Amino acid sequence: MKPFFRPSSPASTRPSTGASPGSPGDFRRGLSALTRQFAPSGLALLVLMAVVFGAFLYLTCTQYIEPDQFAVKQVDVPIPLITGPSGIQTNIYGTGVHWRTPGCEKFLVFPRSVRAITLHTSGRGEETRGRYVRYEDAAHIQTSDGFFITLDVSILYRVVDPYRVVREFGAGSLYEQNGIILQAEPTLKATMGTLHPEDFFDAAKRVAKQNVARDKFNEFLEPRGLRVEHVLIRYPKYHEAVQARIEARNIQEQTRQKNVEEAKLAQAQAALNEVIKRGEASLAIKLMEGTNQITRLTAQMEAYKRKRAAEGNRVVALAEAEKQRLLNEAYRGEGAERLLGFEWARVLSGLDTIVLPAGGPDGFNPLDIETLMRQLKLKAPTP
Repeated sequence: MKPFFRPSSPASTRPSTGASPGSPGDFRRGLSALTRQFAPSGLALLVLMAVVFGAFLYLTCTQYIEPDQFAVKQVDVPIPLITGPSGIQTNIYGTGVHWRTPGCEKFLVFPRSVRAITLHTSGRGEETRGRYVRYEDAAHIQTSDGFFITLDVSILYRVVDPYRVVREFGAGSLYEQNGIILQAEPTLKATMGTLHPEDFFDAAKRVAKQNVARDKFNEFLEPRGLRVEHVLIRYPKYHEAVQARIEARNIQEQTRQKNVEEAKLAQAQAALNEVIKRGEASLAIKLMEGTNQITRLTAQMEAYKRKRAAEGNRVVALAEAEKQRLLNEAYRGEGAERLLGFEWARVLSGLDTIVLPAGGPDGFNPLDIETLMRQLKLKAPTP
């Protein structure tokens, strides 16, 4: 460490002031040197003290609310203009760093996320207790027909208004015990107790009652700052004798239901057979109608065909008659002899030699067709 006072300079270099050692002038000079020497170290000390004081204030006068939390402030010792009146404040504090006066105020912190209370059969499953789940004993419920059943129930809930929760149930986790656990078994008895033992295995009926139980919970809890999201029922367990009775009843019910379904099947099969017969009869009628239509159309077609054929034949016959008439007229007209000669030449062109009498009653006359055909033996003689 440096000395507080620097050593005096040698007499040859220090100017003479006329003052002896230890005079007030030397003291003032030493104090000035001391101030100049410790000026930077004093600033660092002040900064360090400010940091320590700020850290102390942060640790003792503030509290950090995590993202999954919110809180209300409780004033134990009121200080005017600083803390406000004593008791629970209505303001709700979200995530962040918030001021609290040490010894006078404190925060009551609650979770925002969904938590679960599980009414759990001891020795069942491998569940581990955690910050999100609280385990209690299983629910024992008497059903509508007098049987007792043990249920595992998970009640999923969340804190909606921490101020109302503190006001109704108190700080900490009292709301779980007083608000949910104490209400669980009476609520479940009032809702699940209306079911028959076998109804717990019917998903539709079980889920409907779960929703009714949730609504009944919320009737009590929502005005007090809590809300149940779901009520989940699982692992229904009966006494062995009750279980055997339930199984026998289920078998009887299944047999009855089987008979009912078989009767429905028989009715449906009979209705199907009737529909098939009606369809076959309708098909036969339609086929017969189609056949009759084909026969009728075929008859009409044949009649039309014969009519048209007769008309055509008549036209052809008239044309042939007209042709013959025209030919006959042509044979009688001018040049008929020449035409008749051409025809005879064509008829007789296949003969090498023919001998016919030239005169007398049987003489050759090419214009006498009757006599000529008798001579050529092309026509039998007239008796």
